[in-house]
Amino acid sequence: MHDHLRTTLERLVRVQRDRIETQVHRTVAEVDLSSWEVGDDGEPVSPAHAVGFAADEGRAVAHYEPFEVGQPWGQAWVTRWFRVEGAIPAGAGESVELILDLGWFDHSVGGHCEALIFTPDGVPVKGLHPRQRWVRLRGDGARPGVVDADGRFLLYIEAAANPLLLGVPPFLVTPHGEKGVEGFEEFRVRQAAVASFHSEVYEFSRDLDVAGELAATVRSEDPRHWRLLRGIEEALDVYDERRPDETAREGRRILAPLLASPAHASAHRVTAVGHAHMDSAWLWPLRETVRKLARTVSNALALLDTDPDVVYTMTSAQHFAWLEEHYPALFERVRTYVEQGRFIPVGGMWVEVDGVIPTGESFVRQIVHGKRYFADRFGLDSREVWLPDSFGYSGALPQLARRSGSDVFLTQKISWNDTTVFPHHSFWWEGIDGTRVFTHFPPSDTYAASVTGQELAHSVANFKDKAIASHSLLAYGYGDGGGGPTREMASRVRRFADIEGAPRVASRTPDEFFRDAAAELADVAPTSAPAPVWAGELYLELHRGSLTSQQRMKSGNRRMEGLLREIEAAWSAAAVLTGAEYPADVLDAIWKNVLLHQFHDILPGTSIAWVHREARDFYEETEHTLLGLLAAAGDALREAGATTPPTLIAPEATRVHEGTDGIVLDNGVLTVRFDAAGHIVSVRTAEGRESVADGALLGQLILFRDEPVRWDAWDLDRHVLRHPRAITDTRSIETVVDGGDVGVRVIRVFGDSRATLTSWLRAGGSRVETEAVIDWREREQLLKVSLPLAARARTARFETQYGSVERPLHTNTAADEAMFEASLQRYVHVAEGTTGDAVLSSGIAGADARVEAAGTTVRLSLLRGARFPDPDADIGVHTLSWAIAPDVDIAGAVDSARHFATPSEADAGIPRLATLDLESGHAVIDWVKLAEDRSGDVIVRAYETSGARARARLEVHPSLRDRLISEVDLLERPAPVDGPRHALRHGPSQTASDAFLDLGPYQVATVRLRPSLPATPHSTTT
Repeated sequence: MHDHLRTTLERLVRVQRDRIETQVHRTVAEVDLSSWEVGDDGEPVSPAHAVGFAADEGRAVAHYEPFEVGQPWGQAWVTRWFRVEGAIPAGAGESVELILDLGWFDHSVGGHCEALIFTPDGVPVKGLHPRQRWVRLRGDGARPGVVDADGRFLLYIEAAANPLLLGVPPFLVTPHGEKGVEGFEEFRVRQAAVASFHSEVYEFSRDLDVAGELAATVRSEDPRHWRLLRGIEEALDVYDERRPDETAREGRRILAPLLASPAHASAHRVTAVGHAHMDSAWLWPLRETVRKLARTVSNALALLDTDPDVVYTMTSAQHFAWLEEHYPALFERVRTYVEQGRFIPVGGMWVEVDGVIPTGESFVRQIVHGKRYFADRFGLDSREVWLPDSFGYSGALPQLARRSGSDVFLTQKISWNDTTVFPHHSFWWEGIDGTRVFTHFPPSDTYAASVTGQELAHSVANFKDKAIASHSLLAYGYGDGGGGPTREMASRVRRFADIEGAPRVASRTPDEFFRDAAAELADVAPTSAPAPVWAGELYLELHRGSLTSQQRMKSGNRRMEGLLREIEAAWSAAAVLTGAEYPADVLDAIWKNVLLHQFHDILPGTSIAWVHREARDFYEETEHTLLGLLAAAGDALREAGATTPPTLIAPEATRVHEGTDGIVLDNGVLTVRFDAAGHIVSVRTAEGRESVADGALLGQLILFRDEPVRWDAWDLDRHVLRHPRAITDTRSIETVVDGGDVGVRVIRVFGDSRATLTSWLRAGGSRVETEAVIDWREREQLLKVSLPLAARARTARFETQYGSVERPLHTNTAADEAMFEASLQRYVHVAEGTTGDAVLSSGIAGADARVEAAGTTVRLSLLRGARFPDPDADIGVHTLSWAIAPDVDIAGAVDSARHFATPSEADAGIPRLATLDLESGHAVIDWVKLAEDRSGDVIVRAYETSGARARARLEVHPSLRDRLISEVDLLERPAPVDGPRHALRHGPSQTASDAFLDLGPYQVATVRLRPSLPATPHSTTT
């Protein structure tokens, strides 16, 4: 047979684009446009203000002037409101839509200009973006009351001139990440008209979508491939754009048998959930995310209104809270669909948090605030942790998920690995403590699918666990900048439900998917291929530079966490011992803002300048508030006589000896030698153990040329670390004295930057501390500090949340080599046997470590100079600190790191409500606070630090000894009997006076101390 079908798919693309899609909408009337550009400071106004039935204080009255199609409508970040008036003419047909084109590119949905349509009373109708250019005026899905009895309508459009920052080509340096920058080519309105909607032509085009995608993915050796091509050819032959409705109907008749052929009996099963991964901030500021939510949610609701099969999911309690505050009408519609089980809050966190940088307590609060909100507003207890786009995942997360009542985890980001391919898609993820959660990576390799044949075929081919599993999840809808699912995507879900050559696709809830997928793994016989397990952290082999970009985000966040720890402990003591009112409302609001700024494009430093400017302002303002709260707690305790001034025995002052070859500091515990250039060349204990590698310089600054291949603020590429340049320019060296403490201060200059380094040996101290004040002016450079240690090992322990992770110091395998930059919380410990040296950091999140001939070199990453998306990232003065703790085991590293990272404002006289009296092993109390339900109960959170077992008596303040004690989950509910391992062991009574904690490796334990007669809580939320 002759091959007449070689060009069928090319013909399909051309005919569909030029002759079929052009006939879906046919203009029947023009509209009248007028517009008002929001002035004053350029920030948005309320819809009520824009449509004229209310007024925002201090804002100019909306004044609409005539506007013509073709005119420009806004500089970057400007908001312009359009007033659209028109009428549906007689004979326009049953389905009529308003069509608008605000000057979109046919790509980057959510990445440039967007709009939201409102009724004249300020109620949102539908969002507009490049793939959602219409709003239904008449017919199925039309909003009641939009068109009057005479066919006339009046609508308002809030248009946001958000600039395209990540365009084609990507990563071009742009100043438009801040508002008010000139030189932006304005968007122009291209179309505004009333059009009849021709459903038969539309459905024909959708049939061709699926037939063409199937033909492109089915193997050419398969008869199905050729039958599809022949059917497409015949359908295109009968179609005539001069008679589009009639001939489209005939084309559909030809395609119908091909689209009705059922899937194979063993076909893979795909659960399709509508979704719109929404970055809380990224290439837009926080305020724009609020509007993006309204646009996206209104689109999702419009789809739910017209398609009874669609299920839509949305993460982040913060996003629901924004809707509730700013768009209450939308929120109430959401609540209705939540009750129906079709609009599903997922994830159970306040925002989609960065997965490696925040402290363990921050992870807890993300879960607590997220799950409490969902329980309060919707009566839901989310079972899944849903983090598709964070840049790696701490091995503490499985335990925290289980201890909050969640038992499944979803991500997609690990498919971005640049070196190795992750071996599973459905598996059990085992945390550092041994807790397991069922985990799924959608094999489509996207969290913003379009439900195409290519995506479905890739999901089947890519799925790693075919031998034991047959279910995967597909999250479809435009994401990152929002937009959500479209009617075209939903139509493909229906057509792919049961069709030969594709997996079976069904709209189902995530809970239904997780139930079936987890059951498959649970049923795997141990004698066959065992159910897959991944132990430890999920390290992302990409975006390593995000650990350092916008260093003020890391320093500011760590400062907030440290102050909150001290404040909550201090105010708990004040409330218990003096009856002072715990500032629950203030702390609640601060925590929610801290959690918001831990979003995975804010804390990692990968957003535009506008976002980071506002974040820096937030950290500065909040620090002032927190310091006031800390002082107030101390004052309340002191006034009540409840403080205990510490008894200090001043240690012998550090001695200093200056010679021609350098400086020597000695405090009787350590002897530290500096060479003539101010580098540390020796750190020796009183017992004679040396911590500095032979012949090495400790504390040397190293500069690297940092020119990313792509993803500038995100990535730190291998080639960057191949060409280190030591900074040798020494401008001055001097000794400085602060009481009994002595430091050596060195000023170094490099490029246009200046670093002042002061290395302290405190009187009686057991570590060497360095404070660096760096005036950073470099672009596309990476600054590290080199800390070569004498200890030589195969692995090092990097602190993670509630424990540590062992990382390789060699490059035996590709995975070992790929870990050339990794995250740390507060320490890196390198040991020969059990004892070694610890590198401590305060607010520094990235490091590399490799074994060398003379020992092990740890290098902390201090600053970068990425130019996209913020061309001036990190320019300015930074204060960073690190330390070396010699001759310590892991417990000593933990204790030294905790002490080093404690804010200097912490008041040592404030009594501690709980401590641990260790009987074996090592554990610490991480947090003390009052209960979230405002009952006044005291919450104590402890964890084992070393990856071994520990036993300790819980020592509580005398005022708490008669309190009843119980173990609770992270939401402070009674710990379930069938949940993760319990730690609390009681003596003869159940009071705090005889409570013991028996902790497994890295186990987290939370206990609640109640009065013997339970107090009546002010409010309950779970």
